[in-house]
Amino acid sequence: MIAERVSSKIVLLGLALQAVIWLGLHLPALVGGTHHQQDSELYFFTATSVAAYALALLLNLEIAMEYRDNTWMRWAWFFLAANAAISILRELSGLALINWIWPGYVDGPLWGLHFQIMITLANSFLVLGLLGMWWAYEQVRLGFRIRRRDYMEMAVILVLTLALLFLRGGMSEGASPYIASRLLQPLGLILLSVAAAVSVVLYGMAVQMGGGKLAVALRCLTLYTLLRATLVLVEALFSLTTPQRRQTHDLIMTLDLLLWRTVPWILALAASYRVELTVHAKSELARQRAARNSPIPA
Repeated sequence: MIAERVSSKIVLLGLALQAVIWLGLHLPALVGGTHHQQDSELYFFTATSVAAYALALLLNLEIAMEYRDNTWMRWAWFFLAANAAISILRELSGLALINWIWPGYVDGPLWGLHFQIMITLANSFLVLGLLGMWWAYEQVRLGFRIRRRDYMEMAVILVLTLALLFLRGGMSEGASPYIASRLLQPLGLILLSVAAAVSVVLYGMAVQMGGGKLAVALRCLTLYTLLRATLVLVEALFSLTTPQRRQTHDLIMTLDLLLWRTVPWILALAASYRVELTVHAKSELARQRAARNSPIPA
């Protein structure tokens, strides 16, 4: 099992190495020098993001297989695995290498259409996964309740979503020749906002759980969803600024890029914390069995 070899520390190490290597590639631009590493950065980030999503995919599948007697939780983790799988395709779809096979594809509107289809599918599976997890906990009847603070946070998400939909003319597909692209982009945003709202509820459950690996895993899922929603909002706002004004925010955009590339690792981190719960349980069970089977000293 990959779960027995991959811990949260391994995932955090991968995230740290990604940040250090990228900062080394991007350092000339940060200090005001000439930047010649755009292609290297793109391929590096694509490789690391694919690795993180692949790790999340494998871990989520292993977690799903544990729930043989809990259909809702089993499907919840399968849906999260599907979200990771489609995210891998989404990352690979933007590589300029595809232009060698399909000239002009990555720079054309058809790529935008395919990209929005993948985002919509990935966000749909994310919503289904989070809803399935929430419903599974509700079925257990552990006494979790939605707090007033949760309702307030969901209201903020709703307001931000409506604001983004109002400003959707500034979105990347606002001028696409394909009506499907123009419709799917706001739909993907709505789905992401729904996922963010559900993740707020899951975070409330994690708080009520107290500590433990499961609570930390739920917090990571919440962070994964809310961080994505926040970054989409930031990019939508920056798309409305003039090129001259954008130049003054290079540091902010650098931070935005780094946070975007942190997102896949957070999804993998959520799964790694959850599998650590199983690994620890198996280790403890093996220890107890060994203790019972050990000979009693005379």
